[in-house]
Amino acid sequence: MLEPKFDRRRRGCSRKLARISYSHDMDDLLVLRDKVGRLREEIADIQKLNEQFRRDGWNGADAQVAHAQRNERLQAIQHELVRLADLGRKVVLSEQMKEKHRTRLHVIKQDRA
Repeated sequence: MLEPKFDRRRRGCSRKLARISYSHDMDDLLVLRDKVGRLREEIADIQKLNEQFRRDGWNGADAQVAHAQRNERLQAIQHELVRLADLGRKVVLSEQMKEKHRTRLHVIKQDRA
């Protein structure tokens, strides 16, 4: 991930590569479920605001703009959920392959013993 960092010598911004490391013990599916849970909460909040918007009679330009922004956010959430679903499938497949590999190693070790 690139993030701007102020460079005093150049008196401007430069790009610096930020490295993020994760624990090898991290449960990827748990992280994905947590993210999906937060998105569900955000969807519920948006739904409440949209219900209020409809109930109050669609008043004013500000209300229309806010409604449009909420709809844009819902579309962004939808795209993010599709991306997370793809990632989740990859995580599951990866875990299945690891387990299959562990099983094969276990069988090989037993044969050698």
